[in-house]
Amino acid sequence: MLRRIEPQEEAISGLENARQYAEMAKKSPKMMYRGFLKEVKSLNIKGKYLEIGAGPGILTAIVAEDNPDVHITAIELSSDMVAIAQGYIEEKKLQDRIHFVIGDASDEKTIKELGEFDLVYCTFTMHHWKEPERVVSNLLKAVKDKGVLLIHDLRRVWWLYYLPLRNSGFINSIRATYTRSEIEAILQKIGINQYVIKRHFPFFLQSIIVRK
Repeated sequence: MLRRIEPQEEAISGLENARQYAEMAKKSPKMMYRGFLKEVKSLNIKGKYLEIGAGPGILTAIVAEDNPDVHITAIELSSDMVAIAQGYIEEKKLQDRIHFVIGDASDEKTIKELGEFDLVYCTFTMHHWKEPERVVSNLLKAVKDKGVLLIHDLRRVWWLYYLPLRNSGFINSIRATYTRSEIEAILQKIGINQYVIKRHFPFFLQSIIVRK
């Protein structure tokens, strides 16, 4: 059995560390986001987006450029990461459509104060949440009627789980992610019964789509 292992990573702090992470994110293979971006395009949702765990704003900018009719509120736990992200968004000349907020998605008050959105999404963050039921519940409350919650993450698979790589952040993340049955248990625990879970090539990626 592929036992889930709690992630050990902490929020990135320090401007230099955040800057280095941003440079690395710019070089990330596009296939990691391909399935997510395809889902966003297929949803064809205009209006207001909320991005959870936006990091240095690399993906935020891509989503804004691909969807010129939307405005994005991007929430991020690290103040240093937000500082880097704001600079990047200004370079891209997207500051009129993207607003960054420092905050924690597990804080119900923080999410509530942001308002409601047509699309709430996150990428590669679910496996970091210490209380996934609480976060998903918070995010769903931020979705407008007829809106969508889209959670994109890695998937725990045996052929990556057992790779003999030490100190690999990617492999550690794989071991911290959720299987389909675990995701279903999380959703059902908070009363979500209507949802779709999709796998994406190269099959260690998955998307959870909840329509409100």
